[in-house]
Amino acid sequence: MDTQVRRSTVWSWGERAGAILGVISIVVLVWAAFRYGAGHDAAFFALVIALVLGVTALGVHVAAREARYRRRARSEER
Repeated sequence: MDTQVRRSTVWSWGERAGAILGVISIVVLVWAAFRYGAGHDAAFFALVIALVLGVTALGVHVAAREARYRRRARSEER
């Protein structure tokens, strides 16, 4: 039995962008949480923005990974 399993560890640009946005959102979330805890009420908006950015980043990353898997499955099907 000659079965070859090929795993690509290279991320697509969408996956990279989602991961970078995720890291940025975590940094902004931590920064804004400390600012809000210190009494700066305007930092609440930064908290909300960081949360939205994190959810969006996760969606971009997962959607790009799903697209890569679908493209690979389609190319192997031929």
